[in-house]
Amino acid sequence: MAMPSRLGGTIPLLLLLCAEAVPAAEPTAPGVTKDRIAFAQSGCFTGACGTTGLRYRAGIRAAFHERNLGGGVRGRILRLTSRDDAYDPETATANAARFAADRDVFAVVGGLGTPTALRMAPILRRAGVPFVGVLTGASFLRDRARFPNVVNLRTGYAEETRKLVAHMYGRLGARRFGVIYQDDAFGYSVLANYRDALKALGLPILAKASYSWHSHTIHGTLFVLEKADLDVVLMAATTSNVASAIDAARSFGHNFVFGMLSIVDLDRIAGRLERRFGPAVATRVLPDVRDASNALVKRFRSALAAFRAAAPEAEATADASSLEGYILGRFVIAVLERMPGAPDREAFLETALASGPFLIDGWEIGFADGGNAGSDYVRLVEFAAAMAEDGTRKAVSQ
Repeated sequence: MAMPSRLGGTIPLLLLLCAEAVPAAEPTAPGVTKDRIAFAQSGCFTGACGTTGLRYRAGIRAAFHERNLGGGVRGRILRLTSRDDAYDPETATANAARFAADRDVFAVVGGLGTPTALRMAPILRRAGVPFVGVLTGASFLRDRARFPNVVNLRTGYAEETRKLVAHMYGRLGARRFGVIYQDDAFGYSVLANYRDALKALGLPILAKASYSWHSHTIHGTLFVLEKADLDVVLMAATTSNVASAIDAARSFGHNFVFGMLSIVDLDRIAGRLERRFGPAVATRVLPDVRDASNALVKRFRSALAAFRAAAPEAEATADASSLEGYILGRFVIAVLERMPGAPDREAFLETALASGPFLIDGWEIGFADGGNAGSDYVRLVEFAAAMAEDGTRKAVSQ
């Protein structure tokens, strides 16, 4: 009787039995292991927008730190690796390419700026990497068909400009509008939004002037506008340049109303001005970070204080930028909690953009079917023309 072949009989059977007895390892997505989920960020941490970028990052890290103290999400610790792009599109492009090729990146969160997002979004889309919570309201990112990997949490510039212009037209009686805009993708995007908002009221832009964000040419824009006899100058500019424009205008004797968007840090402007702030109106897209009665603000301040104690070197100041970062971190955590099984990129995006709101201590983020914009909240802050006797600037209405 022939013996069974050792190669064709007994050993293959044993291997088959062993394969059935030992469960297969759970497949994981890029950036996901059994004990952590890795996120990446390209942001402006140096230069003119460095303070905003550092505080935005601190808010994200505060949310992650808060959750990690409780063991993370289903036992996975959340990690954030950040790379500075200094608001430079070329550097942001290189960072995005690196993230797209890195098997240790699950998603990219917390970008800052329209010009950088314009370069990063296509690279991350082609690689299937989620791009979440960019600090910009640019309209092109709110096209889900074009960028199915992008998740926007803040209100778009189109909604901000519509409400700002309507307020100035209706409440202030303004009819003569001019625009100062930054000579880049951010400025062009907001200029188009202002044009649309005014067109809806049957009004043109009577005068406009551009400046380069990294130079000191914004003063010259006022000479271009001064012959138009304007009621309002709408700004598509960053914090330091808005402050320079206001100071220059007041020194020249111009009393027109300045209109500015949520991207501008009002506290930093007030601290830099040599002359009076108002009249001015600004949009805000978040709760007031000083409102201690707000449940989200209260928890944010507690989480930020705990993070500051753990990382004293961080720029962990409680302001609108760090609050926005904290909301982003909490949103990412909420999405991960809703996902069944091990996280993967496709399921993350599907869960994030599904209909039905996310409530973060009462703050609602919700996406209409087919959309990728999670908020349309706008409030207005109006500043009086006069400075208080103690030298501080005061908001007269909100």
